[in-house]
Amino acid sequence: MFACMGQTNNSQEIFLFNEMKEGSECAFDFFFNFYYPGLCVFAQKKINISEEDAKNIVQDVFLKFWNDRHKLNIQTSVRSYLFTSVRNKCLDFARRLDNKIEFDEISYDLKMADDFFETFVFSELQALFTKSLEKLPDRCRDVFKLKRFEMLKNKEVASKLNISEKTVENQMTKALKILKKELKDYLPLVIIFEFFALIKQLFQTILLLSSTST
Repeated sequence: MFACMGQTNNSQEIFLFNEMKEGSECAFDFFFNFYYPGLCVFAQKKINISEEDAKNIVQDVFLKFWNDRHKLNIQTSVRSYLFTSVRNKCLDFARRLDNKIEFDEISYDLKMADDFFETFVFSELQALFTKSLEKLPDRCRDVFKLKRFEMLKNKEVASKLNISEKTVENQMTKALKILKKELKDYLPLVIIFEFFALIKQLFQTILLLSSTST
């Protein structure tokens, strides 16, 4: 159903990093919330460790990322920095255990890591969106799917569901408000990442709704 639309906008990512260096906790929260799940899976897949150990490694990396922000000089990719830091932390973790942990391709390509991360994030976002859709009331969900998945006009939706066009408008507004609440933590990601065509269209609609309702 979904298709990846693009890559990271490094210039905007570096802008957020510079904001973090100035003490912006919101910028740090963005990096943590967006990269943390993928980095945990990355660490766990690269070495045979528990989920808890992988989380501890990634948390340590982010703690150092924040504490050392004034000394860091990242000019290209925050993502590559974080992946490299997690990879190095995994190496240290293995050495402390006398190399008893089996590594999977220790010498890896950062591009491969990026692809792995994007695949993971996209699948997580799709799962979250699907779960959010299930929280919509039945009629509300039917209207939303016909409007956004089948791209039907209000008149066509009304005819297919045997309801008025006004009801279609009301149900669509209700759906967007519910989804806006469910997906609020992911709205800032539109600034940096081109996600799925449908997701991007949805977020743009939600943002428009938000701006016109305030």
